[in-house]
Amino acid sequence: MTPTKHVYVVPRWGGNGTSDWYPWLKQQLEQTAPEDGFRYEVHPLDMPSWEVPVISQAVAHLRQVLPPERLQNQEVYLVGHSVGCLAILHYLAEINREQAVAQVRGVLCVAGWFMVDSPWQDILHWMNAPIDYERARHAIPENKLMVLLSDDDPYTSAYQQNEKLWLERLHARVSIVHGRQHFSAELDLDVRDAVRDLAGAFDHAPSNLAHQ
Repeated sequence: MTPTKHVYVVPRWGGNGTSDWYPWLKQQLEQTAPEDGFRYEVHPLDMPSWEVPVISQAVAHLRQVLPPERLQNQEVYLVGHSVGCLAILHYLAEINREQAVAQVRGVLCVAGWFMVDSPWQDILHWMNAPIDYERARHAIPENKLMVLLSDDDPYTSAYQQNEKLWLERLHARVSIVHGRQHFSAELDLDVRDAVRDLAGAFDHAPSNLAHQ
């Protein structure tokens, strides 16, 4: 039986399931599925009140979509974009407060930040809200937390500081990509291949092809 990889995308601030590269990612993964040897089911999420995201509402919605028992019974991968990355961390920390063995198979954080330039009041709630990073990290297998940052993100010029925080707090695999701003294009091959990497598509590829 062909294994199924369930990929859930949590959008950026103000985004929805049709924003940016999310529909394209779904299409691309479905096209690469025969090559990768998997079946992908990609779910770009519509989050509640996402024009002004609220942490508690985001966590409650993710718990409803992905209760802990689903993580045990399916191969679940989470992809966050911008504030979606923090929503994922809050969700993972919360479910592991109750059930310490709940794990996803991998997490990709695209344009993930802990600090931004010129923060406004609503985003300060996200920047200042505590996260139990240890509990969140226990919900992700070792070496299965990947982060993509751009060296010219207009919202987070201190990308090196964000990189340091991802490394210190969560021991993530961080890649700095040149000239991608906030990763808001309609297609993004780096995002696609990072998801494939997490899913294990390149595990048996020749070493010179694994990261092309």
